[in-house]
Amino acid sequence: MIYSTFAPILATDLNLSPLAIGAILFSGISFIIMFGIASAKGGFQELVDTTLKNDQLVRKSRESQDN
Repeated sequence: MIYSTFAPILATDLNLSPLAIGAILFSGISFIIMFGIASAKGGFQELVDTTLKNDQLVRKSRESQDN
């Protein structure tokens, strides 16, 4: 439904063929699926933990410098 509404607008404005629109949609959906798989496996959890720990250390050092 959304595709049929917006595809002619995009095809007209960007002069894209239906094959190009299909390739764009396939690439976008594939990226979302792969990102979801990577997130589900917890690959980003270490990054989040490290970021939060570093933020906590920076806040503590700022507090000690302010006092």
